[in-house]
Amino acid sequence: MKRKLLYTSLIAILIAIAALSAWFFWPKPSNKITLRPIAFKHLNGWQQADFFASFKAFKISCSAFLRQSPEKSVGSQFIDLKVKDWIPACQAAFSVNGNNTQEIQAFFEKWFVPVAFHDNKPIKGLFTGYYLPLLKGSLKKTKEYPTPIYRAPKNLISVDLGQFDPSLKHHRKIKGRVKGSSLVPYFTRKEIKAGAIDKHAEVVAWINNDVDRQFLEIEGSGLLQLEDGSQVYIGYEDQNGAPYTSIAKVLIDMGVMTRENASMQRIRTYLKKHPEKVESILNQNKSFVFFKILEQQGALGTQGVVLTPGYSLAVDRKWVPIGAPVWLTTTRPGQNFKQQVPFNRLMIAQDTGGAIKGAVRGDVYWGGGASAANIAGHMKNPGYYWLLLPRHKANQFQQITIDPS
Repeated sequence: MKRKLLYTSLIAILIAIAALSAWFFWPKPSNKITLRPIAFKHLNGWQQADFFASFKAFKISCSAFLRQSPEKSVGSQFIDLKVKDWIPACQAAFSVNGNNTQEIQAFFEKWFVPVAFHDNKPIKGLFTGYYLPLLKGSLKKTKEYPTPIYRAPKNLISVDLGQFDPSLKHHRKIKGRVKGSSLVPYFTRKEIKAGAIDKHAEVVAWINNDVDRQFLEIEGSGLLQLEDGSQVYIGYEDQNGAPYTSIAKVLIDMGVMTRENASMQRIRTYLKKHPEKVESILNQNKSFVFFKILEQQGALGTQGVVLTPGYSLAVDRKWVPIGAPVWLTTTRPGQNFKQQVPFNRLMIAQDTGGAIKGAVRGDVYWGGGASAANIAGHMKNPGYYWLLLPRHKANQFQQITIDPS
């Protein structure tokens, strides 16, 4: 009881300090960001789109919404939405002929309004790709498989500040551990590598090396092929709360590669050629991801649904409501991975990622296999997107003005 009281007092103090810091040191306002609607006919490629797979992915998100409480908040920090705002469209979706592209197109145009983040003009963002890696591993530690894939540790504490102050409900959760009567940051990657959680965390499986584990953390899910030939899916369970640092950025800062030529393949090649530098490079990313075995056959997204290759999009949930349809206009690698081809498609925001931050930022899920890995590894292109938000809330969205500072 005494520890609980101390813990509650500590959280109250943290909130008070954060509030005072915001009051005294809040930066001066910068350019305001607004949400502005656009007619569907002005979306590049909308009239020529193939909506079949997009509609199927949307209905998967709808199934998740329809299982939740109507009053549950499912918006972003700047877009207030509840499950009940999606229910009418979701119920209507299951009455649409999923084999008729004109009927599907008419459905989206009836129930939604495309809106974009504007800063005097539509904001351009960065779009990358991710995939489902295939890893060889074992359920027991061996000489060939010495690297552990941990489940979430029992002493990892997650604090939702929104439970203490409603104004903080959209802020990220604080992760930590209790030390004495204090809540302190959880162990970093370096500390975990040194054995800090060995007594607190179950090992799901063992794989070949730390580089493979790092890329598994980046992708968020993986397919593990065991020694007996069987396969199991593993997916994100939790994270240690430390900020994510891109390994690509570390290597760019070292002068090893440039922002223009950095890719997953180049990173792997460099680390393979310089094994003596691997540990020090990876430890610069203090973030560490924990995994669990998935019952579902496929990669699982933040919304709790199986992702659809080529149609599921990871976004920043601070800006984009999870489950929302998103019209994406960008480019993607062509067949030889050197040329970029137009990519105009209705995606569904079903996932998030540690590196996916900003009003206009997305990560396209490409599925598993060598082709998916190559597309994901070579995709790093500018583009735009428009959120398709419930039409009955359109007036509310047009009145939103955001100070990004």
